[in-house]
Amino acid sequence: MSRIAAAVDQVLLHRITTWAADIEDFAVHHAADGLYVAEACVDPEVDGREEVFAIALVSAFWFWFDDRSDKFLRAEQTPVDWDTLIAYGEDEPPAVLGDTPEVRFFQRLCDLLWPLAGHPDEHRWFRVGSAKVFRAMYAEERMSRDAEARSLVECIETGAHSTTLPSILTAAYLVRRLDRPRRHDDPRIVNVERYLYLSQRLLNDLVSAEKERREGHAGRVSNAVLLLEHDLEPAQARAFVEAQRQGYERLLQHDLDRLGTRDPFAATLSRLVRCIHRWYATGPLRFETGPAR
Repeated sequence: MSRIAAAVDQVLLHRITTWAADIEDFAVHHAADGLYVAEACVDPEVDGREEVFAIALVSAFWFWFDDRSDKFLRAEQTPVDWDTLIAYGEDEPPAVLGDTPEVRFFQRLCDLLWPLAGHPDEHRWFRVGSAKVFRAMYAEERMSRDAEARSLVECIETGAHSTTLPSILTAAYLVRRLDRPRRHDDPRIVNVERYLYLSQRLLNDLVSAEKERREGHAGRVSNAVLLLEHDLEPAQARAFVEAQRQGYERLLQHDLDRLGTRDPFAATLSRLVRCIHRWYATGPLRFETGPAR
């Protein structure tokens, strides 16, 4: 058992793997990573196991989906129905669904979350957030297939959404009935979310750079560290990306402080930031060279 799997609720872990048992390529490490993140998104004094379960499934979906996308990069064409997945962000979700594992899995998540939403706008907010992730991951897939390294700005801005956090966070908001749409114009929350996405993208690039370099992974063209190495020495590239990451985290903390510790959004976001750092430090299997177990 991995360190991540050993650190989560074993009953919920089994429940997630059972729920997704018929999903092609879904593995225990997807469930464990998803549950590890989900446990940080709730308030243990208010929320229960059902809230954790729902958020964990959304998070696990993205770990699974990321691996599926990487798997198909080796093929000439991808069977992922990107158009249908991106269409979930429209005012009306797609009327006719494609028959692919990715669409079936995501539709099951939408069905699961619908009765948990306090208002239809919360469900739409989740779908829009998820569509942002699909759109960003699709852009990165095209970049990888073309083996074309774009500018650093495009790499980071696109990568901010491909962290999958815009979907995981909106699911957490929905499940916890925080009514994120009601505060859509609060600049403090908007800023914290943006800085979170950007800082975590850079953290991911720092952690994954050596693995992608060793494996010759197609995703290397969208890794900020490896992209900068075209013009800088490796140590300089890492130092630059780390400095940018720290800068975004300082900006993030500034707006968290402005929200105040009593704000439920600040509490959720603060717990998630701490959790992500612990997750990386614990050593997820996905960053080891070779196939995940």
